[in-house]
Amino acid sequence: MATVLVIDDSVDARNLTRQILSKEHNVLTIDSWVYATEYIFKHDVDLILLDINMPGLSGDKLAGVLKKSVKIKEVNIVLFSSIDEGDLRRKAIETGVLGYIPKTFEGNLLRTRVRKFLKKIGRE
Repeated sequence: MATVLVIDDSVDARNLTRQILSKEHNVLTIDSWVYATEYIFKHDVDLILLDINMPGLSGDKLAGVLKKSVKIKEVNIVLFSSIDEGDLRRKAIETGVLGYIPKTFEGNLLRTRVRKFLKKIGRE
């Protein structure tokens, strides 16, 4: 079972995402970029769903920080946000992450997109 880490400052978004994905994946959540690096070093994470709009450090900037760590370079980051899809796509390309998922809490769509990314990295 793949492990998905959701980094989002919204408790509702974290809880809904966990509820939707936990049927198929081990879902871990944290609410701040402050804990991200330490948390990832302590846990085996296959995929990170990273919100863009977070206080202190935006998700796209955090992705850049995470990718600079040798161990974390192996972790696949997907931007997961409710910003305009064109902007989200552009930020994903600019940061060099695996991809993006527009934030939706439609269960089947979110599960399908996460499965697609896990298959792409061989962790299905």
